[in-house]
Amino acid sequence: MGKRKVQLATLLVVGEGAHDKAFLNHLRDLFDGRETGQKVKVQSSDGGSPRDIIKAAIKSRHAAYDRRVVFMDSDIPLTDKDTKYAQMHKIELILSEPLCLEGMLLEILSESIPNDCRACKRTLHPKLSGVPTKKESYAILFTKTLLGSCNKNQIKRLIEILKNV
Repeated sequence: MGKRKVQLATLLVVGEGAHDKAFLNHLRDLFDGRETGQKVKVQSSDGGSPRDIIKAAIKSRHAAYDRRVVFMDSDIPLTDKDTKYAQMHKIELILSEPLCLEGMLLEILSESIPNDCRACKRTLHPKLSGVPTKKESYAILFTKTLLGSCNKNQIKRLIEILKNV
């Protein structure tokens, strides 16, 4: 008799853009171990309105995911309609706060947070070890120890989801 293959649960995490995708892949590499019992796919929605990003998670190429999570900036407020739309499609929404991914990461580093997303990007990106679209660029600053012990609810929730707890 051959080995039976265990069916893993599937998780789709959709980031707002290429930087979010790179950071989420870094987070996945740190916290999604073999023992989680799930297969994780990280995608980018390439921006747009909150509704566009939620739609990207729904229309994903592999429609049969057991769980879907959308990770997006908070600079554009979510409407009640968007929240209900996500709930209707069983999509968990996690918002980067303050403002955007870069604002949240600057806060984790205890840096002052600029007033808008563009300025947050200009402040954070030079601190990374490479281009912000590559997961490796986040590794030196955002270690497993730092992220695992930070008190940002969004990071804690993403880690729980990736660990499948």
